[in-house]
Amino acid sequence: MRKCSPLVPVLLVSALLVCALLAAPVAARAANQNVSVGGAGFSYSPSTVTIQVGETVTWSNAGGGHNVKADNGSFRCSNGCDGAGGNGDLSTDAWHATVQFNTAGTFGYHCEAHGGVGTGMHGTVIVQGAPDTPGTLRFTSPASSVAESVGNATVKVSRVDGDDGAAAVTWTAAAGTATAGSDFTAGTGTLTWADHDDADKSFQVHIVNDSAQEGNETVLLTLSGAGGADLDATRKNATLTILDNDAPGGVPAAPTALTATATSRTEISLAWHDVTGETGYLIERKKLGTTTFQEIGSVAANVTSFVAAGLEEATAYTFRVRAQNGSGNSPYSNEATAATDALVAPCVASSTVLCLTNNRFAVHLAWRSASKAGDGQTVPLPASPDSGLFFFEQSSNIEMLIKVLNACSFTPNYWVFFAATTNVELVVTVSDTQTGKTRVYFNPLNFAALPVQDTSAFNCP
Repeated sequence: MRKCSPLVPVLLVSALLVCALLAAPVAARAANQNVSVGGAGFSYSPSTVTIQVGETVTWSNAGGGHNVKADNGSFRCSNGCDGAGGNGDLSTDAWHATVQFNTAGTFGYHCEAHGGVGTGMHGTVIVQGAPDTPGTLRFTSPASSVAESVGNATVKVSRVDGDDGAAAVTWTAAAGTATAGSDFTAGTGTLTWADHDDADKSFQVHIVNDSAQEGNETVLLTLSGAGGADLDATRKNATLTILDNDAPGGVPAAPTALTATATSRTEISLAWHDVTGETGYLIERKKLGTTTFQEIGSVAANVTSFVAAGLEEATAYTFRVRAQNGSGNSPYSNEATAATDALVAPCVASSTVLCLTNNRFAVHLAWRSASKAGDGQTVPLPASPDSGLFFFEQSSNIEMLIKVLNACSFTPNYWVFFAATTNVELVVTVSDTQTGKTRVYFNPLNFAALPVQDTSAFNCP
Protein backbone atom coordinates (compact mmCIF):
# COMPACT_ATOMS: atom_id res chain seq x y z
CA MET A 1 0.00 0.00 0.00
CA ARG A 2 1.34 3.46 -0.85
CA LYS A 3 1.88 5.52 2.31
CA CYS A 4 0.92 9.22 2.44
CA SER A 5 3.62 11.58 3.65
CA PRO A 6 2.75 13.51 6.84
CA LEU A 7 1.96 16.81 5.20
CA VAL A 8 -0.49 19.52 6.17
CA PRO A 9 -3.66 19.75 4.07
CA VAL A 10 -3.04 20.58 0.39
CA LEU A 11 -4.85 23.55 -1.17
CA LEU A 12 -6.56 22.48 -4.38
CA VAL A 13 -9.23 24.87 -5.59
CA SER A 14 -9.55 28.61 -5.58
CA ALA A 15 -12.60 30.82 -6.09
CA LEU A 16 -14.99 30.48 -9.04
CA LEU A 17 -14.55 26.70 -9.19
CA VAL A 18 -11.03 26.90 -10.62
CA CYS A 19 -9.54 23.45 -9.94
CA ALA A 20 -5.75 23.69 -9.72
CA LEU A 21 -3.80 20.80 -8.21
CA LEU A 22 -0.89 22.18 -6.23
CA ALA A 23 0.64 18.98 -4.83
CA ALA A 24 1.68 15.52 -5.98
CA PRO A 25 -1.38 13.43 -6.98
CA VAL A 26 -2.68 10.66 -4.75
CA ALA A 27 -2.87 7.13 -6.12
CA ALA A 28 -6.55 7.36 -7.01
CA ARG A 29 -8.95 10.27 -7.38
CA ALA A 30 -10.55 10.74 -3.95
CA ALA A 31 -14.10 11.65 -2.88
CA ASN A 32 -15.17 15.18 -1.91
CA GLN A 33 -17.30 16.46 0.99
CA ASN A 34 -19.26 19.74 0.60
CA VAL A 35 -19.74 22.24 3.45
CA SER A 36 -22.06 25.28 3.26
CA VAL A 37 -20.73 28.48 4.83
CA GLY A 38 -22.98 31.09 6.52
CA GLY A 39 -26.29 31.94 4.87
CA ALA A 40 -29.08 32.32 7.42
CA GLY A 41 -26.68 32.06 10.38
CA PHE A 42 -23.10 31.98 11.50
CA SER A 43 -22.25 28.33 11.05
CA TYR A 44 -20.76 25.68 8.78
CA SER A 45 -23.14 22.97 7.63
CA PRO A 46 -22.37 20.21 8.34
CA SER A 47 -20.04 21.40 11.06
CA THR A 48 -18.21 18.05 11.19
CA VAL A 49 -17.26 15.90 8.22
CA THR A 50 -15.37 12.61 8.12
CA ILE A 51 -13.18 11.72 5.12
CA GLN A 52 -10.35 9.35 4.22
CA VAL A 53 -6.71 10.29 3.67
CA GLY A 54 -6.32 11.84 0.22
CA GLU A 55 -9.93 13.09 0.01
CA THR A 56 -11.09 16.71 -0.18
CA VAL A 57 -13.50 19.17 1.45
CA THR A 58 -15.12 22.01 -0.52
CA TRP A 59 -16.55 25.05 1.30
CA SER A 60 -19.13 27.26 -0.52
CA ASN A 61 -20.22 30.64 0.81
CA ALA A 62 -24.05 30.79 1.07
CA GLY A 63 -24.13 34.40 2.26
CA GLY A 64 -22.37 36.84 4.60
CA GLY A 65 -18.79 37.91 5.04
CA HIS A 66 -16.89 34.75 5.96
CA ASN A 67 -13.75 32.75 5.34
CA VAL A 68 -12.24 29.41 6.39
CA LYS A 69 -9.06 29.38 8.49
CA ALA A 70 -7.43 26.22 9.88
CA ASP A 71 -6.94 26.30 13.65
CA ASN A 72 -3.32 25.23 13.05
CA GLY A 73 -2.82 27.88 10.37
CA SER A 74 -2.21 25.39 7.56
CA PHE A 75 -4.80 26.97 5.24
CA ARG A 76 -6.84 30.18 4.95
CA CYS A 77 -9.35 30.41 2.11
CA SER A 78 -12.26 32.29 0.59
CA ASN A 79 -11.54 33.85 -2.83
CA GLY A 80 -8.79 31.33 -3.31
CA CYS A 81 -6.34 30.23 -0.64
CA ASP A 82 -3.38 32.11 0.76
CA GLY A 83 -0.14 30.76 -0.66
CA ALA A 84 -1.93 29.27 -3.66
CA GLY A 85 -2.51 32.38 -5.74
CA GLY A 86 -5.71 33.38 -3.95
CA ASN A 87 -6.90 35.65 -1.14
CA GLY A 88 -8.24 34.10 2.06
CA ASP A 89 -9.56 37.35 3.54
CA LEU A 90 -13.19 37.63 4.69
CA SER A 91 -15.46 37.88 1.64
CA THR A 92 -19.17 38.22 0.85
CA ASP A 93 -18.65 36.76 -2.65
CA ALA A 94 -20.20 33.43 -3.63
CA TRP A 95 -16.81 31.82 -3.24
CA HIS A 96 -15.77 28.15 -3.27
CA ALA A 97 -12.55 26.67 -1.93
CA THR A 98 -11.28 23.08 -1.73
CA VAL A 99 -8.57 21.57 0.48
CA GLN A 100 -7.12 18.08 0.18
CA PHE A 101 -6.06 16.26 3.37
CA ASN A 102 -3.12 13.89 2.93
CA THR A 103 -2.58 12.82 6.53
CA ALA A 104 -4.86 11.32 9.17
CA GLY A 105 -5.99 13.42 12.13
CA THR A 106 -8.58 15.93 13.33
CA PHE A 107 -8.43 19.41 11.78
CA GLY A 108 -10.39 22.29 13.26
CA TYR A 109 -11.19 25.49 11.37
CA HIS A 110 -13.13 28.72 11.95
CA CYS A 111 -14.32 32.02 10.47
CA GLU A 112 -11.98 34.82 11.49
CA ALA A 113 -14.89 37.28 11.92
CA HIS A 114 -17.41 35.08 13.74
CA GLY A 115 -15.45 32.34 15.47
CA GLY A 116 -12.17 31.21 16.93
CA VAL A 117 -10.25 28.07 17.80
CA GLY A 118 -12.98 25.70 19.04
CA THR A 119 -15.60 28.45 19.49
CA GLY A 120 -18.27 30.39 17.59
CA MET A 121 -18.42 29.74 13.87
CA HIS A 122 -16.24 26.65 13.96
CA GLY A 123 -16.03 23.29 12.16
CA THR A 124 -14.06 20.06 12.18
CA VAL A 125 -12.63 17.73 9.53
CA ILE A 126 -11.90 14.20 10.75
CA VAL A 127 -9.42 12.44 8.42
CA GLN A 128 -9.23 8.69 8.77
CA GLY A 129 -6.27 6.62 7.59
CA ALA A 130 -6.60 4.86 4.28
CA PRO A 131 -8.00 1.33 4.62
CA ASP A 132 -5.61 -1.60 4.59
CA THR A 133 -4.95 -3.28 1.28
CA PRO A 134 -3.86 -6.84 2.07
CA GLY A 135 -3.52 -7.73 -1.60
CA THR A 136 -4.27 -10.84 -3.62
CA LEU A 137 -2.46 -14.18 -3.74
CA ARG A 138 -2.00 -16.02 -7.06
CA PHE A 139 0.32 -18.22 -9.05
CA THR A 140 2.95 -16.02 -10.70
CA SER A 141 2.41 -17.94 -13.95
CA PRO A 142 -0.68 -20.05 -14.77
CA ALA A 143 1.40 -22.50 -16.80
CA SER A 144 5.03 -23.58 -16.73
CA SER A 145 7.14 -26.49 -17.85
CA VAL A 146 10.34 -28.21 -16.75
CA ALA A 147 12.60 -30.85 -18.18
CA GLU A 148 12.11 -34.32 -16.76
CA SER A 149 15.74 -34.22 -15.59
CA VAL A 150 15.33 -31.01 -13.55
CA GLY A 151 15.15 -32.80 -10.19
CA ASN A 152 12.96 -30.23 -8.43
CA ALA A 153 10.59 -27.80 -10.14
CA THR A 154 10.27 -24.40 -8.44
CA VAL A 155 6.76 -22.89 -8.48
CA LYS A 156 6.29 -19.22 -7.55
CA VAL A 157 3.30 -17.57 -5.87
CA SER A 158 2.86 -13.77 -5.89
CA ARG A 159 1.18 -11.25 -3.60
CA VAL A 160 -0.06 -8.32 -5.69
CA ASP A 161 -2.06 -5.09 -5.24
CA GLY A 162 -1.28 -4.70 -1.53
CA ASP A 163 0.83 -6.02 1.34
CA ASP A 164 -0.88 -4.91 4.56
CA GLY A 165 -0.95 -7.55 7.27
CA ALA A 166 0.29 -11.11 7.39
CA ALA A 167 -1.06 -13.58 4.83
CA ALA A 168 -0.92 -17.30 4.12
CA VAL A 169 -2.12 -19.80 1.53
CA THR A 170 -2.08 -23.59 1.12
CA TRP A 171 -0.61 -25.14 -2.03
CA THR A 172 -1.22 -28.59 -3.45
CA ALA A 173 0.56 -30.53 -6.22
CA ALA A 174 -1.62 -33.39 -7.54
CA ALA A 175 -1.73 -35.71 -10.52
CA GLY A 176 -2.91 -34.47 -13.87
CA THR A 177 -1.74 -36.77 -16.65
CA ALA A 178 1.46 -37.43 -14.68
CA THR A 179 1.40 -40.25 -12.14
CA ALA A 180 2.20 -39.45 -8.52
CA GLY A 181 5.12 -41.53 -7.32
CA SER A 182 6.50 -42.61 -10.69
CA ASP A 183 6.54 -39.21 -12.45
CA PHE A 184 6.54 -36.72 -9.53
CA THR A 185 6.03 -36.52 -5.79
CA ALA A 186 2.62 -35.22 -4.77
CA GLY A 187 2.64 -32.74 -1.93
CA THR A 188 1.00 -29.92 -0.02
CA GLY A 189 2.25 -27.10 2.16
CA THR A 190 1.75 -23.52 3.32
CA LEU A 191 3.33 -20.28 2.12
CA THR A 192 3.37 -17.23 4.42
CA TRP A 193 3.93 -13.48 4.08
CA ALA A 194 4.71 -11.01 6.86
CA ASP A 195 3.13 -7.57 7.14
CA HIS A 196 4.33 -5.34 4.27
CA ASP A 197 5.87 -8.36 2.54
CA ASP A 198 5.04 -8.63 -1.18
CA ALA A 199 8.00 -10.76 -2.27
CA ASP A 200 7.25 -13.87 -4.34
CA LYS A 201 7.21 -17.12 -2.37
CA SER A 202 7.93 -20.54 -3.83
CA PHE A 203 7.60 -24.25 -3.26
CA GLN A 204 9.18 -27.21 -5.01
CA VAL A 205 7.74 -30.26 -6.72
CA HIS A 206 10.09 -33.22 -7.05
CA ILE A 207 10.24 -34.61 -10.61
CA VAL A 208 11.19 -38.26 -11.22
CA ASN A 209 13.58 -38.73 -14.16
CA ASP A 210 12.47 -42.08 -15.55
CA SER A 211 13.51 -43.79 -18.80
CA ALA A 212 10.03 -44.37 -20.25
CA GLN A 213 9.11 -42.73 -23.57
CA GLU A 214 5.74 -41.44 -22.40
CA GLY A 215 5.36 -37.93 -23.83
CA ASN A 216 4.80 -34.77 -21.84
CA GLU A 217 2.72 -35.07 -18.68
CA THR A 218 1.07 -32.57 -16.36
CA VAL A 219 0.91 -31.85 -12.63
CA LEU A 220 -2.09 -29.87 -11.34
CA LEU A 221 -1.20 -27.08 -8.90
CA THR A 222 -3.83 -25.51 -6.62
CA LEU A 223 -3.95 -22.65 -4.09
CA SER A 224 -6.62 -22.73 -1.36
CA GLY A 225 -7.43 -21.58 2.16
CA ALA A 226 -6.03 -18.07 1.77
CA GLY A 227 -5.89 -16.09 4.99
CA GLY A 228 -5.14 -12.40 5.48
CA ALA A 229 -5.41 -11.69 1.73
CA ASP A 230 -7.73 -12.48 -1.15
CA LEU A 231 -7.25 -15.42 -3.50
CA ASP A 232 -7.23 -14.63 -7.22
CA ALA A 233 -9.94 -16.86 -8.67
CA THR A 234 -8.36 -16.64 -12.13
CA ARG A 235 -4.90 -17.70 -10.92
CA LYS A 236 -5.61 -20.14 -8.08
CA ASN A 237 -4.92 -23.06 -10.44
CA ALA A 238 -1.83 -23.67 -12.55
CA THR A 239 -0.39 -26.43 -14.69
CA LEU A 240 3.16 -27.74 -14.48
CA THR A 241 4.18 -29.72 -17.58
CA ILE A 242 6.96 -32.32 -17.33
CA LEU A 243 8.84 -32.39 -20.63
CA ASP A 244 9.78 -35.97 -21.45
CA ASN A 245 13.48 -36.31 -22.28
CA ASP A 246 13.28 -39.85 -23.61
CA ALA A 247 11.71 -39.11 -27.00
CA PRO A 248 13.90 -39.58 -30.10
CA GLY A 249 14.34 -37.00 -32.88
CA GLY A 250 16.21 -33.78 -33.66
CA VAL A 251 15.98 -30.37 -32.03
CA PRO A 252 13.04 -28.16 -33.12
CA ALA A 253 13.32 -25.08 -35.31
CA ALA A 254 13.64 -21.61 -33.79
CA PRO A 255 10.37 -19.83 -32.91
CA THR A 256 9.53 -16.86 -35.14
CA ALA A 257 7.68 -13.55 -35.06
CA LEU A 258 8.28 -12.86 -31.35
CA THR A 259 6.49 -9.69 -30.17
CA ALA A 260 6.52 -7.89 -26.81
CA THR A 261 3.72 -5.59 -25.60
CA ALA A 262 3.53 -3.73 -22.27
CA THR A 263 0.29 -4.43 -20.39
CA SER A 264 0.97 -2.66 -17.07
CA ARG A 265 3.69 -1.00 -14.98
CA THR A 266 5.13 -4.42 -14.08
CA GLU A 267 4.14 -6.81 -16.91
CA ILE A 268 4.95 -7.33 -20.59
CA SER A 269 3.10 -9.90 -22.73
CA LEU A 270 5.00 -12.02 -25.27
CA ALA A 271 3.67 -13.93 -28.28
CA TRP A 272 5.33 -15.98 -31.03
CA HIS A 273 4.61 -18.50 -33.78
CA ASP A 274 4.48 -22.18 -32.88
CA VAL A 275 6.98 -24.74 -34.22
CA THR A 276 6.65 -28.50 -34.64
CA GLY A 277 8.34 -31.23 -32.65
CA GLU A 278 8.79 -29.15 -29.50
CA THR A 279 7.97 -30.22 -25.97
CA GLY A 280 8.04 -26.68 -24.59
CA TYR A 281 9.55 -23.22 -24.81
CA LEU A 282 12.12 -21.36 -22.68
CA ILE A 283 11.82 -17.58 -22.26
CA GLU A 284 14.74 -15.25 -21.54
CA ARG A 285 15.07 -11.50 -20.91
CA LYS A 286 17.58 -8.75 -20.27
CA LYS A 287 17.32 -5.06 -19.49
CA LEU A 288 17.86 -2.83 -22.50
CA GLY A 289 21.52 -1.81 -22.57
CA THR A 290 22.81 -4.88 -20.69
CA THR A 291 24.45 -7.89 -22.35
CA THR A 292 23.38 -10.96 -20.37
CA PHE A 293 20.05 -12.75 -20.88
CA GLN A 294 18.43 -14.60 -17.97
CA GLU A 295 15.88 -17.40 -18.21
CA ILE A 296 12.62 -16.24 -16.61
CA GLY A 297 10.15 -18.99 -17.37
CA SER A 298 8.93 -21.79 -19.58
CA VAL A 299 5.67 -22.97 -21.14
CA ALA A 300 4.43 -26.27 -22.49
CA ALA A 301 4.26 -27.45 -26.10
CA ASN A 302 1.93 -25.49 -28.39
CA VAL A 303 1.70 -22.58 -25.91
CA THR A 304 2.74 -19.45 -27.79
CA SER A 305 2.39 -16.70 -25.19
CA PHE A 306 3.91 -15.71 -21.86
CA VAL A 307 3.48 -12.86 -19.36
CA ALA A 308 6.76 -11.52 -17.98
CA ALA A 309 5.87 -10.21 -14.51
CA GLY A 310 7.66 -8.47 -11.65
CA LEU A 311 9.31 -5.88 -13.90
CA GLU A 312 10.42 -2.33 -13.05
CA GLU A 313 8.12 0.45 -14.25
CA ALA A 314 9.07 2.66 -17.21
CA THR A 315 11.92 0.28 -18.05
CA ALA A 316 12.75 -1.40 -21.37
CA TYR A 317 13.41 -5.13 -21.61
CA THR A 318 14.55 -7.34 -24.49
CA PHE A 319 13.22 -10.89 -24.80
CA ARG A 320 14.03 -14.02 -26.78
CA VAL A 321 12.51 -17.52 -26.90
CA ARG A 322 13.73 -20.96 -27.92
CA ALA A 323 11.97 -24.29 -28.28
CA GLN A 324 13.10 -27.52 -26.66
CA ASN A 325 12.50 -31.26 -26.79
CA GLY A 326 14.25 -34.41 -25.66
CA SER A 327 17.04 -33.83 -28.19
CA GLY A 328 17.95 -30.35 -27.03
CA ASN A 329 17.19 -26.66 -27.54
CA SER A 330 16.43 -24.83 -30.78
CA PRO A 331 18.25 -21.68 -31.94
CA TYR A 332 16.86 -18.48 -30.45
CA SER A 333 13.95 -16.55 -31.91
CA ASN A 334 14.25 -12.94 -32.99
CA GLU A 335 14.64 -10.48 -30.12
CA ALA A 336 11.70 -8.23 -29.13
CA THR A 337 11.88 -5.13 -26.94
CA ALA A 338 9.17 -3.27 -25.01
CA ALA A 339 9.04 -0.85 -22.08
CA THR A 340 6.72 -1.23 -19.10
CA ASP A 341 4.19 1.53 -18.45
CA ALA A 342 4.95 4.51 -16.21
CA LEU A 343 2.81 5.81 -13.36
CA VAL A 344 -0.06 7.95 -14.69
CA ALA A 345 0.65 11.30 -13.04
CA PRO A 346 1.16 14.91 -14.15
CA CYS A 347 4.59 15.71 -15.56
CA VAL A 348 6.80 17.53 -13.05
CA ALA A 349 9.61 19.43 -14.76
CA SER A 350 13.01 19.37 -13.07
CA SER A 351 16.70 19.66 -13.82
CA THR A 352 16.54 16.10 -15.26
CA VAL A 353 12.97 15.91 -16.66
CA LEU A 354 11.57 17.83 -19.63
CA CYS A 355 7.79 18.28 -19.89
CA LEU A 356 6.84 18.64 -23.57
CA THR A 357 3.71 19.15 -25.70
CA ASN A 358 1.40 20.80 -23.16
CA ASN A 359 3.19 18.92 -20.37
CA ARG A 360 1.79 15.60 -21.60
CA PHE A 361 5.13 13.88 -22.21
CA ALA A 362 7.91 13.43 -19.64
CA VAL A 363 11.42 12.99 -21.07
CA HIS A 364 14.46 11.72 -19.17
CA LEU A 365 17.98 11.07 -20.47
CA ALA A 366 20.64 8.90 -18.80
CA TRP A 367 24.19 8.80 -20.19
CA ARG A 368 27.38 6.80 -19.60
CA SER A 369 30.91 7.28 -20.90
CA ALA A 370 33.92 5.03 -20.31
CA SER A 371 34.64 6.82 -17.03
CA LYS A 372 31.50 8.68 -15.95
CA ALA A 373 27.72 8.41 -15.88
CA GLY A 374 24.81 10.64 -14.99
CA ASP A 375 21.45 12.14 -15.89
CA GLY A 376 21.11 14.61 -18.71
CA GLN A 377 20.50 18.19 -17.55
CA THR A 378 17.49 19.89 -19.11
CA VAL A 379 17.31 23.14 -21.05
CA PRO A 380 13.59 23.97 -21.56
CA LEU A 381 12.62 26.09 -24.54
CA PRO A 382 9.63 28.23 -23.44
CA ALA A 383 9.20 29.63 -26.94
CA SER A 384 9.09 26.06 -28.34
CA PRO A 385 7.19 23.97 -25.75
CA ASP A 386 7.17 20.84 -27.93
CA SER A 387 11.00 20.77 -27.86
CA GLY A 388 13.84 20.76 -25.35
CA LEU A 389 17.60 20.35 -24.98
CA PHE A 390 19.93 18.29 -22.79
CA PHE A 391 23.56 18.77 -21.75
CA PHE A 392 25.72 16.38 -19.72
CA GLU A 393 28.26 18.36 -17.69
CA GLN A 394 28.60 21.83 -19.20
CA SER A 395 25.61 23.98 -20.10
CA SER A 396 27.66 25.48 -22.94
CA ASN A 397 27.89 22.05 -24.57
CA ILE A 398 24.43 20.97 -25.73
CA GLU A 399 24.33 17.22 -26.43
CA MET A 400 20.77 16.57 -27.64
CA LEU A 401 17.66 18.18 -29.13
CA ILE A 402 14.39 16.27 -28.66
CA LYS A 403 10.80 17.06 -29.62
CA VAL A 404 7.41 15.36 -29.33
CA LEU A 405 5.06 16.45 -32.09
CA ASN A 406 1.26 16.27 -32.11
CA ALA A 407 0.57 14.76 -35.53
CA CYS A 408 -2.97 13.72 -34.61
CA SER A 409 -4.58 16.00 -37.21
CA PHE A 410 -3.17 13.90 -40.05
CA THR A 411 -1.89 10.65 -38.44
CA PRO A 412 -3.04 8.48 -35.51
CA ASN A 413 0.13 9.18 -33.55
CA TYR A 414 2.37 11.55 -31.64
CA TRP A 415 5.91 11.60 -33.09
CA VAL A 416 9.21 11.51 -31.22
CA PHE A 417 12.21 13.02 -33.03
CA PHE A 418 15.65 13.61 -31.55
CA ALA A 419 19.27 14.08 -32.57
CA ALA A 420 22.35 13.78 -30.35
CA THR A 421 25.90 14.88 -31.10
CA THR A 422 27.73 12.29 -29.01
CA ASN A 423 29.01 8.72 -28.95
CA VAL A 424 28.36 7.93 -25.27
CA GLU A 425 25.77 5.40 -24.15
CA LEU A 426 22.30 6.95 -24.06
CA VAL A 427 19.00 5.76 -22.60
CA VAL A 428 16.21 8.15 -23.58
CA THR A 429 12.87 7.51 -21.82
CA VAL A 430 9.69 9.23 -23.03
CA SER A 431 6.44 8.62 -21.10
CA ASP A 432 2.87 9.65 -21.91
CA THR A 433 1.65 10.94 -18.53
CA GLN A 434 -2.00 10.49 -19.56
CA THR A 435 -1.75 6.79 -20.43
CA GLY A 436 1.50 5.64 -18.81
CA LYS A 437 2.76 4.25 -22.14
CA THR A 438 6.53 4.56 -22.41
CA ARG A 439 9.11 4.41 -25.21
CA VAL A 440 12.80 3.86 -24.47
CA TYR A 441 15.57 4.56 -27.00
CA PHE A 442 19.13 3.26 -26.61
CA ASN A 443 22.50 4.14 -28.09
CA PRO A 444 25.51 1.92 -27.20
CA LEU A 445 28.78 3.32 -25.89
CA ASN A 446 31.38 4.35 -28.50
CA PHE A 447 28.85 4.47 -31.33
CA ALA A 448 27.85 7.77 -32.88
CA ALA A 449 24.23 8.40 -31.91
CA LEU A 450 21.90 8.08 -34.90
CA PRO A 451 18.93 10.44 -35.27
CA VAL A 452 15.56 9.00 -34.25
CA GLN A 453 12.36 9.67 -36.19
CA ASP A 454 9.67 7.58 -34.49
CA THR A 455 6.36 8.42 -36.20
CA SER A 456 4.38 5.75 -34.33
CA ALA A 457 5.62 6.49 -30.83
CA PHE A 458 2.32 7.17 -29.04
CA ASN A 459 -1.33 6.82 -29.94
CA CYS A 460 -3.69 9.77 -30.25
CA PRO A 461 -5.64 11.46 -28.82
